[in-house]
Amino acid sequence: MQKKTGTLAPEKCHGAADPFAVIDIGTTSTRMTIATIDQKGMAHPLEYLTQAVSLGKDTFTKGSIEKGTISDCVRALRNFRRVLEEYGISSDDRIRAVATTAVREATNRDAFLDRLYIATGIRIEVLDDMDVARLTFLSARSFFERDAALVRGQNIMCEIGGGSTEVLVLEKGNIVATHSFKLGALRLREMLEKFNAPVVRQRELMESEIKRTVEQILHSIPPSHIRNIIAIGADIRFAASHIVPDWNISELARLPLASLDTFSHHIIGLSVNDCVKQYHLSYPDAETVSPALLFYTMLAKSLKLKSVLASDISMRHGILIELTKTESGGEDFRRQIIHSAWETARKYKADEKHAHHVSSLCQILFADLAQEHRLGPWHGMILTVAAILHDIGTFVSTRSHHKHSMYLIENSELFGLSRKDIHLVSLIARYHRRASPKSTHLEYASLDRDARLCVAKLAAILRVADSLDRSHNQRISSVSSRRERDNFIIEIPYIEDLTLEQLAVQNKCDMFEEVYGLSVLLEKKGSVPV
Repeated sequence: MQKKTGTLAPEKCHGAADPFAVIDIGTTSTRMTIATIDQKGMAHPLEYLTQAVSLGKDTFTKGSIEKGTISDCVRALRNFRRVLEEYGISSDDRIRAVATTAVREATNRDAFLDRLYIATGIRIEVLDDMDVARLTFLSARSFFERDAALVRGQNIMCEIGGGSTEVLVLEKGNIVATHSFKLGALRLREMLEKFNAPVVRQRELMESEIKRTVEQILHSIPPSHIRNIIAIGADIRFAASHIVPDWNISELARLPLASLDTFSHHIIGLSVNDCVKQYHLSYPDAETVSPALLFYTMLAKSLKLKSVLASDISMRHGILIELTKTESGGEDFRRQIIHSAWETARKYKADEKHAHHVSSLCQILFADLAQEHRLGPWHGMILTVAAILHDIGTFVSTRSHHKHSMYLIENSELFGLSRKDIHLVSLIARYHRRASPKSTHLEYASLDRDARLCVAKLAAILRVADSLDRSHNQRISSVSSRRERDNFIIEIPYIEDLTLEQLAVQNKCDMFEEVYGLSVLLEKKGSVPV
């Protein structure tokens, strides 16, 4: 087990702050970071440990994780557990263990997770693509806060892992797109071994495979000019340490493309064994480094860039920030989620004025109904995103557009939302009109009870809000509401004729009465100013 100690001893790290631990069960290695977090959300590492466990080699070639590999992972986690005890870290709320592609795609995933828990008492959370994108962004936020040049331009943040490649597109510091591609450095290495490719042909074969993914990336990013690639991961850190030997890891390292290309070419020319001997890499790291560096080089050339920025951050930094609960519910993070939703709405040419108005009304009604729905702020966020996107199905057809909205949302990558969250958003949008949820609707019936109630409660609110802008001209500028016995009364100021809205409420708000047991009544308040 490789071990690296941070620059700060536990007792010296900003007072008596308790340390946190993050365990990452990756494609080629199992890693643990122990750190403290200051009040600004900055991580102060105390210790970093890594154990080579090549889960990906099993999953990507055999489909499941072999018994021997599971035993290796158990041993690694037991070693980590002993270190955690030395630091006095025992509470579950101070430990977060995650797994990514290799575990997510394994056919024996559940058996693997159960074995680790029984053997070590550590619960492992399997991350999806959206989780990885969110955590990566949280990790990198500090760079954008410190570097005005990054905020001014459009940047790609990307990492080629063992099993997949994650890409975030940022403009002026805001997320405009997230994508995940099934190209991984270990997958590429396994392909070379499958075809028994000699070293002299490996670059050609890898370039052919990488080129297809680079073309997909170029097709999926917005047309604006990309100023920088910010590369993340152990492979680019390895390259940076040799190309820029005096690199201050708290800053981004700028690697000239010519130097990266030369270094990449040199590494590709080495066998895995030679790479291990010459650079003292672990065998799994030596397997992935050449495909990863070739990917970054080819992507930069395709974007006509002269350099690549290397970062020392990892997804684990984002997890540490979330553990402290200083960022995940913060205003900036909420803003990024909303920004991503609006980018998706614009992509499908939504009526932005209507969507904005309905989302604003939803926020008011959600707050007024707090005692009725008993949902938290995150559910309010889910409702806001659903309101922004509820009509995007008209991009396909105005007929049954609520079902088209569900499909488009379900197949979108919305930053900051997990696949489960996106599924909830899609169903809330689907039920903003026409039939109420039924047990015969497969997507709805597949949810657990809490999720079904959440969809019903939030879709009922969305229907009311949508009814109040039936004309799509935003003539109802503000509302207030109150409950009187079995009625939910919405007071609307300065509107003389509410006939259109009252008809819309009658047609669409039966679901609200079913869910909340309240009839929706509109009431004029005040007279129209002369």
